[in-house]
Amino acid sequence: SVTITTATPTATPTMTSTSTPVPTSTATSTPTPNISTIRGTVTYGNLVGNPPIRPVSNVTLNAVGNPNLTATTNTEGVYTLQGFGLGAYTVVPSKTGDTRGEVSSFDSGLAARFSAGIIGLTPTQKVVADVSGDGSINSLDAAYIGRFAVGSSLEHGSAGTWIFVPVNRMYPSVLNDIFGQDYVALLMGAVSG
Repeated sequence: SVTITTATPTATPTMTSTSTPVPTSTATSTPTPNISTIRGTVTYGNLVGNPPIRPVSNVTLNAVGNPNLTATTNTEGVYTLQGFGLGAYTVVPSKTGDTRGEVSSFDSGLAARFSAGIIGLTPTQKVVADVSGDGSINSLDAAYIGRFAVGSSLEHGSAGTWIFVPVNRMYPSVLNDIFGQDYVALLMGAVSG
């Protein structure tokens, strides 16, 4: 007898290529940094005599917001604040440092002479002479200025401190450049200017 075998085909796996997804970059929105600036000048406000304009250097301007920013005036009294966020900002000027050489016994004498009715003072001189802060200029102001001038450790009111006009500036937002944001600096006790 003869046996006949028949071959049965079996499936042989073959390699086929499958596509694998390749990541593609998708554009995302990146916020553009705000490059708007606030710029101005700080000048001395109690000028008696020349020069007619005197810049005040080393004034710190703090812009309170998110983020907080700081600038300092240069030798020409100019400052530039830059890098504002999108919200509101309040800019506050300040200046510190030893000012005893700027306030003298002569300033004390001017305050005393004014309080005695001997001389008159300009409105700005009256502001800087009122170092007691009571709204009038009297012998107490003259004493406070004199104490500060000689370096006494006794009470001297606000003599030797800086005040600014305006005290601050508020901005609901800073989306464009804002120029001409000037301040006037007054040194308390410096009646002679």
